Amino acid sequence: MITIICGTNRIGSNSEKIANIYNNLLPEESQVLCLKDLPADFVFADTFGEGSEEFQRIVKKHITDAEKFIFIIPEYNGGFPGVLKAFIDAVHPENFYDKKAALVGISSGHTGALRPMDQFSDILHYLRVEVLSAKPKLSGIEKLMEDDKLVDERALKLLKEQIERFKKF
Repeated sequence: MITIICGTNRIGSNSEKIANIYNNLLPEESQVLCLKDLPADFVFADTFGEGSEEFQRIVKKHITDAEKFIFIIPEYNGGFPGVLKAFIDAVHPENFYDKKAALVGISSGHTGALRPMDQFSDILHYLRVEVLSAKPKLSGIEKLMEDDKLVDERALKLLKEQIERFKKF
């Protein structure tokens, strides 16, 4: 099972749209976890304890039972969203050990979330997660999409190439 994680809790985000597009492109069994669907109080209720049943159910389904992850990472203020870091901090590190991940960066600007992907790669390496070197950077995301669809051929090609590499990874 591959879990695609939309790295923001913003409602109607481009990250969520890309996560769903990516899910449709994957030939394997996959699922999407949108951080907007986490319990509203998870940062306080689940970060330093056993956690709520709802949060533990989400972790088991989307993290513990997953073999691989694809993180859709938007750039917020030169980094990745705090909710993504809070989520990672709330999950016991052992749930990530020896798994694999791919990253896709999204930004309105021209860098395609390059810095946030580097920052997040460091965190994943700390958690003993191997990160695929192919990291598509979708710059100017609004110009690449129409009606919630990715219409830019270059961007679609990058995602499809990453999927092929990820299958072998």
